[in-house]
Amino acid sequence: MTVVLLSADLAVLSRVEGAATLLGHSVRSASGESLAVEFCKDEGVGTLVVDLSMPSLEVASLVDQLKASGGSDTRIVAFGPHVHEQRLAAARAAGCDLVVSRGQFFSQLETILKG
Repeated sequence: MTVVLLSADLAVLSRVEGAATLLGHSVRSASGESLAVEFCKDEGVGTLVVDLSMPSLEVASLVDQLKASGGSDTRIVAFGPHVHEQRLAAARAAGCDLVVSRGQFFSQLETILKG
């Protein structure tokens, strides 16, 4: 399975790649919403991980684009700092399958990537 990661943080990429490798998954890193949607069109993509800390991220638009592109089978996992309650709530309202705080994401990373 392939995991698509939408994040500008290289430390996040490193941690996600490490956990994915342990599970036998590959990771594709996307620097923007449109690239993430394009990657999710590829066969074998199971999960899109969205870092809600990304500047100018419009999570509702991202979810809509993904569903419109035929990537509706892709599970969307969003995470962000627990103090960004509005962003976390917006991700839930947009239809992300799992929304967790940054701490929860990293403490449960392998379980989350297993799906």
